[in-house]
Amino acid sequence: MAWTWRERGIYLITLSLVLVVLIQATLLNRIRILGVQPDLLLVVVVCWSLLHGLQDGLFWAFVGGLGIDLVAGLPLGASPLALMPAAVLASLGRSSVYASSTRLPVLLVALATPLHGWIILMIRQLLGTSIDWLGATQHVVLPAIVPNAMLAFIVARLLRRLTARPMATVT
Repeated sequence: MAWTWRERGIYLITLSLVLVVLIQATLLNRIRILGVQPDLLLVVVVCWSLLHGLQDGLFWAFVGGLGIDLVAGLPLGASPLALMPAAVLASLGRSSVYASSTRLPVLLVALATPLHGWIILMIRQLLGTSIDWLGATQHVVLPAIVPNAMLAFIVARLLRRLTARPMATVT
């Protein structure tokens, strides 16, 4: 029995999600740029939402976020709650005339990074952690924009190539 593209897509997306979560939790956990680690999952959620719409972006945000929470020992549900607004923001760019631009994903990631960071900080504060908002913003949230934006430039191009549908040939 041959698999349909839809069935293949589900397996590829699941494999991709696992791979992104593992790369984020292991490899990127050791890399620091400007004193912060790049957030591959945030970048993928934004780029995927821009390319494939809100529903697919929310799926990546929810499932990937739960994966990060489980692997990294974060409060369960914190990452999905922080990633979902980023998916909504990015999906708004789909209707833009600049949707195919390589600059739009970089801009959207630059906007989504502080939003994501502040939501994570808010959740941690609600759970009882004392947060120095100014210090966290200056030393973690804002510096994270640069590595995430650089990563977005690469990820957006890669996802566009990987998810491009080949044109049907007429015989």
